[in-house]
Amino acid sequence: MSSSLALATNSTEPAPSAMPGNGVHGVKNCPIPAVVNMDAGRLSSFGFAIESPFEKGAARYLIGRRIKGAHAVTGLFVEAPENLAGTHVRIEEDRSEGWCEVHTFVPTMRRPVRLGERYVFDRLPLTDVGYLDIMAWPYPGLTPADGAAADLSWSRWPQARPRRLHGPPSTPGLTVTEAVGPDGSVLARVVARRREVVRRWEVLEPGGPGLAGLPRQVRAARGRDGPWTRLVRAGEPVPVPEGDFEPGRLGAALTGALSGAPAAGPGAVTTGERGR
Repeated sequence: MSSSLALATNSTEPAPSAMPGNGVHGVKNCPIPAVVNMDAGRLSSFGFAIESPFEKGAARYLIGRRIKGAHAVTGLFVEAPENLAGTHVRIEEDRSEGWCEVHTFVPTMRRPVRLGERYVFDRLPLTDVGYLDIMAWPYPGLTPADGAAADLSWSRWPQARPRRLHGPPSTPGLTVTEAVGPDGSVLARVVARRREVVRRWEVLEPGGPGLAGLPRQVRAARGRDGPWTRLVRAGEPVPVPEGDFEPGRLGAALTGALSGAPAAGPGAVTTGERGR
């Protein structure tokens, strides 16, 4: 387990069920203009799979997304590699209220852990999946750094509009720099702490017709010079009933929808999912 997740696990914060939305801990910022990340066009409740077939120890993740107005629920479930199977993440966001909660679970835990704010800018342990990269909207604790230089020369989108954001007070020295396309979608992102690059992410291939907001391929790397991991969307998104996004049910629903097999009944646990 990564040190960051261990620190979050040992936090003295109340249990998730007792926590208000953590967003910016009571300070409501004006939302940063943005389109929905991982948007599936006409589908507002859907699932899809992503894989890293080009890497050693190929990974496969199932992702579900439900959007109802200004509220979004996102779930990610690890199917492979075997040593991470059962790991999952649940992100709940309310854009109008300016809050976001991230819960994560790995099989060595007794129950899901709600991440402290300073950890939501990291990645799922032992993977290259960043929490920011699968959120529906910019994290509400980020604020525009007006007039600050934004270096995106490392990405393949140098002509995109640069946007630099400061992290919340709980993350001193943290910046998020993004390349924003004409439609408002984020095409590349770099997270840095005190000017040291933590991770990079960018779109390699946008989605097809009607799925412009759901890239076919992305890549991610740790640090300024770390090797890239390519993640490829496996097929098209499929509908998932809104009711299956309740905690403890989404993993089963995604497994059924994306394998062609019927989903397990209410309360069943698949891919190691645990309710909060």
